[in-house]
Amino acid sequence: MSLFEYKGSEAVELVSDALDLMLYSYHGLDDALGSAYQENGFSLATLVGAMWGTEDAEGLLNGESEQAARDKIEEKGWTVLTADDLGYEEAQVDHNGTFQGETFEFKDAQADVLAKYDEEGNITQVALAFRGTTGTLDNIISDSIGDVIDYLEFFQDEPHYVEEAFGGLLSALKDFMIAHGLEGNDLIVTGHSLGGGAVANMAERSNAWLDGFFVDANYLAFASHYTPEDGASVLDSGAELLSFDLENDPVPSVISSDGLDVTGNDTDYGYDTSNIVIFNDWYDTILYQDGGGILNLPSWSAHLPFNYSTAFNVISASSFYGEMTRDSLVVISGLSDQKRDDTWVEDLPIFLDPTGHYGQSAYILGSEKDDLLRGNSGDDGLEGFAGNDHLRGEDGNDRLLGGAGDDILEGGDGDDVLHDGQGADFLIGGDGADTFCFVDDGQLDVIDDFDVGEDVIDLSAAGVTSFAELEIDASILGGWVSISYGDDVLDVDTAWLFTRNLSESDFIFA
Repeated sequence: MSLFEYKGSEAVELVSDALDLMLYSYHGLDDALGSAYQENGFSLATLVGAMWGTEDAEGLLNGESEQAARDKIEEKGWTVLTADDLGYEEAQVDHNGTFQGETFEFKDAQADVLAKYDEEGNITQVALAFRGTTGTLDNIISDSIGDVIDYLEFFQDEPHYVEEAFGGLLSALKDFMIAHGLEGNDLIVTGHSLGGGAVANMAERSNAWLDGFFVDANYLAFASHYTPEDGASVLDSGAELLSFDLENDPVPSVISSDGLDVTGNDTDYGYDTSNIVIFNDWYDTILYQDGGGILNLPSWSAHLPFNYSTAFNVISASSFYGEMTRDSLVVISGLSDQKRDDTWVEDLPIFLDPTGHYGQSAYILGSEKDDLLRGNSGDDGLEGFAGNDHLRGEDGNDRLLGGAGDDILEGGDGDDVLHDGQGADFLIGGDGADTFCFVDDGQLDVIDDFDVGEDVIDLSAAGVTSFAELEIDASILGGWVSISYGDDVLDVDTAWLFTRNLSESDFIFA
């Protein structure tokens, strides 16, 4: 099963839509927090504010950010639907038009409804986005208490959170969709954290009310804190659930086979992604060595929604995506600007609560900025993307993709494949039979340790078709060979005192 497979098909676009809708449900708060973190890292004061709606976080949420959030979702083709649009006269809405919970117990629950229209003005798709914690920030104390009450519902054997909080809204939504010729599978249901739990709860209960109209809806959660039934992706209700969860997010990580485990890493379930790590500022510190449970305050930094946006965008853009499965170990750079210059992004051993995957093959993914990426003993795939990156494969048969920028690529031990990408790059194969791959980018690239007769140079991506297209200038002493092809020059150290001649067998051509 591919990483984002859903209902038997590749679902990157569907997950992307769900992500956009989930982010909108926070009405600009998450954008502000993400920008603050990227520039300055996390202070505990900001983290507490993000989790519980203190004054620091409230200051980030204003009319300007809310309008920016609406502008962004409208650019994606979505239109926010009002109570009047749905014909739901009894609805309770806040100043953003967000639907509020319909019972006193769940009055602080929140959800947004949106739709996409075609060029003729016909509705083609509808979305229901459950908001997670932080409330409207209209009343910090009551909203926070309300969030706790909402969470307590999920400790019941059969939680009825969604149908009790939004029974009237869902009935109106069903009538609205039928009136516009839509069926249940035309609905995307999404949410983050508490909202992710609501997605799972609605999927689990979808055959129990409204004649099962929503059984075939697309249930795509983020950071879900609730496991329906036995954790299968297809539930007894007939609904299918996919939750994009980060391993070091303490909220989904509390879920274990024995109920709740407030101290450690989660169980792998069929419906979720359990081996994706956002390598942020806290992950490589001693503060995370207990596994980052919910009692570990700094670990909550991985829970904020912008981390899911970062992780999804990097994974879906990766050259390795096509080979990733639901069980793949993926480590993603989520460092702030303050730490990325001196922190290696890698799979780390968590001594007090082992992850179970340390030393296994992994995908280590960077960002558009300068990254330090390091593999371990497995056969790893490292990708730097843009920026001036430094990639080290270490042991194993690794694949290193530099991407754009002036990169340093070190294969280490094993038979490694090193791709230079755009930019002036410096490649070191290390021990083993290595393959050095180059594009035609008009830059001077360097191979520092080419072993003639064992290593090979792959020029197929540069469009070179034969040995005759190369201009080779070899020094007498020092081992260096200069190879010209197209607008490129490649300097190669043949690792001998006296230069060793290169032949056609040392190359791969298009």
